[in-house]
Amino acid sequence: MYHVIVNPAARSGRGKKNWEIVKKVLDEKEVEYKVYLTAKHGDAARMASEICEANSYASLMVLGGDGTLNEVIQGLPSFENVTLSTIPIGSSNDLARALKISPDPVEAVLHLLNKPTILYMDVGTVHCENSLVREGNMSIPDRHFLVSCGMGYDASVCHEALSSGIKNFFNRLGLGKMSYLFICLKQLIFSRYVTAELTLDGKPDVISLDRFIFMGGMNNRYEGGGFMFAPNASNHDGMIDLLAVHGITKPGIIKLLPTALEGEHLGNEGVDLYRTYGYSVRTSSPLWVHTDGEVETKADYISVSCKKEAIKIVY
Repeated sequence: MYHVIVNPAARSGRGKKNWEIVKKVLDEKEVEYKVYLTAKHGDAARMASEICEANSYASLMVLGGDGTLNEVIQGLPSFENVTLSTIPIGSSNDLARALKISPDPVEAVLHLLNKPTILYMDVGTVHCENSLVREGNMSIPDRHFLVSCGMGYDASVCHEALSSGIKNFFNRLGLGKMSYLFICLKQLIFSRYVTAELTLDGKPDVISLDRFIFMGGMNNRYEGGGFMFAPNASNHDGMIDLLAVHGITKPGIIKLLPTALEGEHLGNEGVDLYRTYGYSVRTSSPLWVHTDGEVETKADYISVSCKKEAIKIVY
């Protein structure tokens, strides 16, 4: 039986209509399922937790975008005894893009039911700290990610996309990707440079990054609605492709961003790519941090790890 978690608000409210389309297919195929409709932020995590606690093994089908999937994995008590499937109906769908899942919900669910692909995918985890945490006045839970974990400019873009009406406006026009491009330019104008110190694989060597812009720990190839930040990333090798961007002028970033849509940004000065089992970053000022586009906090220190082939994905 499938436990189907649906985000009706996905893609500016089109999620409910897409669920009705998928429901018709499930009913025609006589698939056994139970549906759960989210109403607010945090519902998907709570639902996933309750489903897993009530069942020794659970097959989860998630209708939403990367953010809904991210919520779901936060709610899993463990990654064992669960399979995760996605019908991508969000505005970015970077995980589905990397897995080449059809954006058509009927095609996606028919492929899942008739000739499914099985993948044991790595899961990343990020630990965040800031001055309030170190003083004992705040607690920040560790968060998991399937697509990417970002700190700095890309997380600021995600934060504005989630908190403003710009994303919904472009989604209603059928131009979801344009919302990220618009916010990218807006955030760039008002962004301020900081310094950062990067360490890889727990080694004592420190890599200094002046005029730090952002850092993306990539478990899959895409982020931000189709930016191919890590063209050669593998989601089942136990490693993270870490993109660090620093020391570039704002006009230079504007010139660089479009090239990232095709993965042609690599090799440019100030664009570094590392392959690592884990890393930590310390910045001179707190910056927004995201996991799969979900932004929960600002931090001036993060440590990121990767668990190899931790979760079973069926699509």
